Amino acid sequence: MKRIQNYLIKAREAEPLSWDQHRQESMGFITLCSTITAWSELASECRNKNDWNNFAKYVLTEVQEIGNEIKEAKK
Repeated sequence: MKRIQNYLIKAREAEPLSWDQHRQESMGFITLCSTITAWSELASECRNKNDWNNFAKYVLTEVQEIGNEIKEAKK
């Protein structure tokens, strides 16, 4: 998934308060918004407990990956 990590690294490497820094941070935010919107649409399709459990496992795995990306980008 490394999309968000790339944007955060590029934002950190850009000149402070520059257009490039702002653009990279915005792209990271847009990526997160798109991901959450997709999760919302998937959640609306869950019909029973099994669907919800599978969905929760999927989303929590994605959240862990995003969290790891953010940690890596801060190094």
